[in-house]
Parts: sequence; structure tokens; C-alpha cells
Amino acid sequence: MLWIIRKATLALVALYAVRAGCQQYDYIVVGSGPGGGPLAADLARAGQSVLLLEAGSDLTNDPEYVDPFLATVADNDARSRWDFFVKHSDDPARELKYEHLTWRTTNGSLYVGLNPPAGSKELGVWYPRAAVLGGCAMHNAAFFEMPTDDYWDDLADITDDDSWRSANIRKVFTSIENCHYEPNGTAGHGFKGWLDSNQGPDTWLDNNTDGAALLQTFASLTNEGRGDLSLAQLKAISKKDMNAANLSTTNPLGIFGLVFHTDAQGNRASPANYILKTLQDPAKYPLTVQLNALATKINWAPRSSSGQTPVATGVSYVVGQSAYQADPRYDATKKPVQRQATARKEVIIAGGVFNTPQLLKLSGVGPAAELNKFKIPVVANLPGVGKNLRDNYETSVISQAARAPGNLGWAYEIYLKTSQSQGPRDIFMWAFNGGFQGFWPGFPPNLGPNATTFSIVHMGSENAAGDVKLRSADPTEPPEINFRYFSQGGAQDLQAMLEAVNFAEKVKNKLPANLGLAPFQEVFPCPGSPSNCTDAVKKENIKLQAWSHHATGTCAMGDVDDDMTVVDSAFRVKGVKGLRVVDGSIFPKPPGAFPVLSTFILSRKAAGAILNRSY
Repeated sequence: MLWIIRKATLALVALYAVRAGCQQYDYIVVGSGPGGGPLAADLARAGQSVLLLEAGSDLTNDPEYVDPFLATVADNDARSRWDFFVKHSDDPARELKYEHLTWRTTNGSLYVGLNPPAGSKELGVWYPRAAVLGGCAMHNAAFFEMPTDDYWDDLADITDDDSWRSANIRKVFTSIENCHYEPNGTAGHGFKGWLDSNQGPDTWLDNNTDGAALLQTFASLTNEGRGDLSLAQLKAISKKDMNAANLSTTNPLGIFGLVFHTDAQGNRASPANYILKTLQDPAKYPLTVQLNALATKINWAPRSSSGQTPVATGVSYVVGQSAYQADPRYDATKKPVQRQATARKEVIIAGGVFNTPQLLKLSGVGPAAELNKFKIPVVANLPGVGKNLRDNYETSVISQAARAPGNLGWAYEIYLKTSQSQGPRDIFMWAFNGGFQGFWPGFPPNLGPNATTFSIVHMGSENAAGDVKLRSADPTEPPEINFRYFSQGGAQDLQAMLEAVNFAEKVKNKLPANLGLAPFQEVFPCPGSPSNCTDAVKKENIKLQAWSHHATGTCAMGDVDDDMTVVDSAFRVKGVKGLRVVDGSIFPKPPGAFPVLSTFILSRKAAGAILNRSY
């Protein structure tokens, strides 16, 4: 195995060395994550010469990244980690109530909590991103979820482009998927694509009284099956396909088996795998990958008059490890090598929800007033760049059982619809052993063997008040990020989350007494016992301690006549030529609970738009 890894690494280095001198390409793609990485490979496989810039290194074959169950290790890994520190509100007093607020101490270390040492500097709420070949698909939990059809149909309506209809998006999905968990030929799934999908085995239920009892309780409360279900019936429920083609016309609620972007052996499948296969293919596709390359500016063709439409012609970038200040290894004394590359056809930005609007603004595309503040020449006044920052809210119910429970799963999830839902469903919930309450340096906490968590994702929030703003004109300085939680529709969002919390507590209370797991001592949101905690207290605790990790929206797609949209339905940036955005920033609202599959889909759809192909 080590010989194979070494051979693949040497092959990649050789490709860099062969093409290092070439600085003119048909397309330049900035960012190798779920949007940019597959797109670069697709364009190269179509015969287009492509330069793919990735700010991080290649960790594709590292065990911490191969195994998705080591995601928390990868999240904390300084080799790939970019530390963004964000705000949840404009209220400094409220920010100080967040229990996992991060501070820089006087000796340079990080402190997380409410009582920092004297002299510590408040950094904010940790929001890690991955700078590595494959992007955030390399450090996530690999959940692989398709939103319901109404999401895509709404996007088709607001863009007036029927190619975004759910029926067509399903075709795009099947073109990239290589499904390992449904029989070959199952309608709505693909079996020849580059992107593996899989479920875990159901053997975790064998001889597992606690896990079976919990699943049975979920089943009884979601009308999946009352009474004593057999082991075979429980296994069947836990393997229901969450990405089935007919869910929107049948029942999108209840218990479904978790699906992951993993291969037949359960190893992570990511854009990095597709990129490496493209580089190593005997066909010698014209793909060049430059690692440790931070894009600093989009370059423009000279204009003979102010009325001439600006045309993107390439990018400026620097090459050097840890060139971005969010990298915990950043060293200001190290000066990376400056380079430029030219695109004969187009520049495609896929830097992610924080870095894409930052790069656009640094290049003169964004709100004129903000650009003028930093003396950046305005190329295109697009006030929507960096606005509409959205995310799904997350919370959890954490408890200490009376004894250490058996395996609780991490194999299935539950979709719920609360009284506040504006769509088919608005809660994604799953239960597991251990404690989880968000992201902070060094997470997750070790709460001991008796800890249990019901993790909750609230979808469908109407809050669009967040934004990403420049701190300076320095391309290495991370932007200022504020989500402004619960600023719009906050009462509705908190009520939905309360209903989900109460459902989780109901599940605990209905577990058979003879299991010996009760009484549960709740850790969050009601320390001690929920019976001593009013709904108002629960809402306040949820509000102050909520977190999120799947941002979207800062370069929103939509009606081109809407001043706040940034790209049209073909990913083209308004007001300029030769420039597209292909990443999660273009989603006007978060797609489902986890956006990675939707971003894989838009990558392939962008390839079709650029190459004038349908999938």
C-alpha cells in the first residue's frame, strides 16, 4: 500500500515538474473542492487545457482523510486547516455568552471558553475550512444528501431556467454517481460515475439491545412501525434510501439510512480522487495542478473605454505553503513566489463561500462603497457579492445515561417536519454515542462512555442577514464574517428547533425502562433534567449556543435583474465576461441539510454549461 501511495505521489510531482513553465491555459480554476475540482477534471477530459490552483497540499492517501470516521481529527489537523473566526451577531455581549468562544492568549495559544486568561484577545467562533486537494470534502463527515425536488424547482423558477428543474438535476446526479448500496440499475441512481456513494453495514444492530431499542422507539414515534419489530424489519428501516428518486412524491419524512460519499470499502471518495485519476490517466488529459497556490487577484483585459465590458484574462497567485493567514502555520517572514497565469477562454472561481467573495472584491467585483474604502478600482459594482450569507442552524440534546449504552448507530437519520416548516421537511436528526455541540479548536469533548447525543440540523431558515466583508486589501488576510443568527425569522427558527429538541427528549423518555439507561442527566440544553427547564429557557440556550458549518449564498444565483444576485443560471458573473463562480456560494439558500452533494452536482452542471453538453 505504501508503495502505491509513493508511486502516486511521485507521478503527481512529475506532472507538476513537466508543466511548471506553462502559464497559458484554456481555463483557470481556483479551488479544488466539490465545485472546482471535478469541474477542472471534466474540462480536461473534454480536451481543454486547465490550470487548477489549490492553496493547500495533497493528503488524499493520508489515513486521517481516507477514513471519514476520523473527520474530527482531520478538522483539527494543522496541515489542512484554515481557522476562520466568525461572529454570530452584532452584539458583543451576546458573543461573550457563547460557551466555545475562542481567544488568543498572551503566549500565543488558543483558549476556548467563557473565562479567558488576562490579556487574551477575542478571536470569535471557530469555523474551520479545509485547504487541501479536494477541499472541504476531505474533512467532512461525508454525509451525501440530495435536497427534495422543490429546492431545484424553486431555483428553476427564480432563474427562469428549466435546466434547473429537479427532473434534469436527477440526470446530472446519475451522471456523476457510482452507487454501491442500491442494486445496479435502480432508477434515479448512477452506477458509472466518478463519485462513489455508499451506506454502512447493518451489522451494528446484531446483538445490540440498546441500538435496536432506540431505533424501535424512533420508528414508533415516526409511524415507521409500532410494536416489536423484528431485527430484519429494523435493518430494513435503517437502510431506506435517503436519496431515492421518488421521495418528494411519496414520504420524505421518517427514518432513512445515512449515505456517505465513500467507496465500496468505506473509504472517502472526494474530488481529489477524481483529480488524481485524471492526472494519471494514460490519455494524458491536459490538466495541470498547482498546489500551495493562493489566488490573489483576477486579471482583466485593458479597456479602451469605461463603457466596455470588462473581460477576465487570468489570475495572479502566490506559491508557497501556508501563504494565507488563516493557516495556523502562517509565517509572515516567509515570502511566497508570485506568479501569473492567462486563460484563453475563462476564469472559474471555486474558492468557497468565504474566499470566493473575498477574491472577487479584491479584484474589483463587489459593492462599490466597500471597494472604494480599500482603494480597490471598481470593475463591476455588484452589491450582492458577500451578502446573503446563510447557513443551517444546528443544536443538540446531550445527556449522560445511567450506564454506558451500546452502539447507538451513526447509521441512520430522521427527517421531521415542525409546525414552522415551509417545505416538505425542516429537521435532520441523528443519534450517536458521545458528546457533540459544535466546532472549536480541539473538539469534540470527551464526556465519557455514558454520553449520548441527538444532533439536530434545522433546514429552511429565512435568515439572509449574514455577510462577508473585507478587512483590508491584503489577499492573505481573512475577511470579516458575521452570520447574524436569528436576525430574520428568528422566532420561527427557534420554535422549530425547540420542537426538534422536545422530540429528542420524548425519544429518551420512551426508551424501555428495563434497559437501565434511565435516568438521563441532561448536559444540554437543560443541564440536569428537562423537567426543570421551560420552553423559554430551552429557546434561549439554543439561541446562544447554536452553531453552523455549511455556509452558502454569498454569490447568489438568481434573477439577473435582481441587484443582489451575482451570477446567472449558467454561473456567469454579471457585468463582466470570461468569469464564472462554481461553488456553494451560488446557492441562494442552503440545499437540504448538507450541501456537498448539491455542490458536486452543480460542478457537473457547470461543465455542461461551459462545454454546451447535457448530462
